[in-house]
Amino acid sequence: MNLDKLQVNACIRSGWQAIDLGFLMARAWWRKLYLASLLSLLPLTAVLLFVFATSPLWVLLIVWWLKPFWERLPLFIASRMLFAEESEIWVRMKTLPFNDIVPWLLWRRFSVQRAFDNPVTVLEDLKSAARRQRLRVLHGKYSDVALSNQFVCFCFELLLAFGIVLMVDFFTPDTLGMKYYDTFGDLTLTGAWVYTLAGIAAITLVMPFHTMAGFALYLNRRIELEAWDIEISFRNIASRKRAAAAGTAGMAVTSFLACLLTLIAPGTVEAATDHDRASAAQLIESVLQGEDFGRERTIRKWRFKDWSEAEEGEETFPDWIIEFIEWWERNFSWSDGLGNTAAWIKPLLVVVFVGLLLYLLRRYRGPLSRLGRRKPEEIAPQVLFGLDVTPQSLPPDVPAEVMRIWGEGGYRQALSLLYRASLSRLIDRYELAFRASHTEAECAALVKARGIDSLSDYFWQLTNAWRRLAYGHHKPANDVIQELCDGWSRELSDAAE
Repeated sequence: MNLDKLQVNACIRSGWQAIDLGFLMARAWWRKLYLASLLSLLPLTAVLLFVFATSPLWVLLIVWWLKPFWERLPLFIASRMLFAEESEIWVRMKTLPFNDIVPWLLWRRFSVQRAFDNPVTVLEDLKSAARRQRLRVLHGKYSDVALSNQFVCFCFELLLAFGIVLMVDFFTPDTLGMKYYDTFGDLTLTGAWVYTLAGIAAITLVMPFHTMAGFALYLNRRIELEAWDIEISFRNIASRKRAAAAGTAGMAVTSFLACLLTLIAPGTVEAATDHDRASAAQLIESVLQGEDFGRERTIRKWRFKDWSEAEEGEETFPDWIIEFIEWWERNFSWSDGLGNTAAWIKPLLVVVFVGLLLYLLRRYRGPLSRLGRRKPEEIAPQVLFGLDVTPQSLPPDVPAEVMRIWGEGGYRQALSLLYRASLSRLIDRYELAFRASHTEAECAALVKARGIDSLSDYFWQLTNAWRRLAYGHHKPANDVIQELCDGWSRELSDAAE
């Protein structure tokens, strides 16, 4: 694996951006990917159709069940093309990986993250405990995106299959007498063949996109875990330094030779660059007519007829859509055979809905299990910031005790008494949910959220005074302490109730 030859930009993407990258890779390499898919799928499919000619729906079931096998060769080839290892498909057919194929066709067949997990088996060749450990690391992210990719691609397969069946029915003349269902509503042999071929075509069309999307998720996860982007950046920096060093040496040699030629030159030669205005304009015109400046390019794209002629603000709904809808209402009617298609789609949608509901219940079983639980009552803390905030630890008259201790010179002890008395009253009277992990600022924010402006302003002033004394060793003035004691009596004392 040579990261210098990586054909995509090695950067960390979101899960859906990685899916988009996978689709772009499938579009860019579609010839080889579809050829690889057909080379592995068509031979066995032809044999199965010959064997089950009278019941072709069994072929569709077998082809669908073997999808993990069909996806291996496109994945294998894409992994080589990602690092510019161009080679013929036939050469890669000889090294088609069959390793660990049996589990993928048995208990792993219903994996909802198959495209995401396949590279671990096909490219890394990991098994047993090593594979489980690797998947545990990869599944740390993007598991939900991988599930969504598989579900969306499956829906596209269904849409393509039924779309092909409808298209065949629309363009088949009635004179051929093709009937998909008999008079009892059972599928005829012709209908079984049409549904089988449509299903195989849908699987073949969607498979490279599904495989490449899972492969891109796998690549994105490896870029995150192994820091490919950082390694490539370091390599580019080293290459630029080597190129700069080589360029400096070359410039020095060139300068030396230029100086040498200047010394030995017999004289100076002046270039004839005198032009008048007319000759200069002619020279410029001849340069502009050259291939570098005179290149034209024609771009063709689809657009609605006369769409650009519509005035701004005028509705420009195309007439052909309206005509098509009117033609549909006049001429189209469901035949008896295709009417049974709804009977197939309804139970399928029910199964998909039930499966999605079961997945969501399993996926969010943790939050759902907590819905009916009663939130445990929080126990008020008894110690905050190393201060005892229980009501029993407070004196009967807090302001008087604070001023007495302050007058005796116990500044820190006095202010801590006033601060913890305020915390105790806030917990006991206003039931504020202080926690032992809260800081002083967080406690002040909880008081402010209570919505009592006067109380919030007082507690914020007290908090600032306490922090300046406790951590900054700045003693507040006596007037400030007296004002804080008056505020405590006004906001938090028993008389304030």
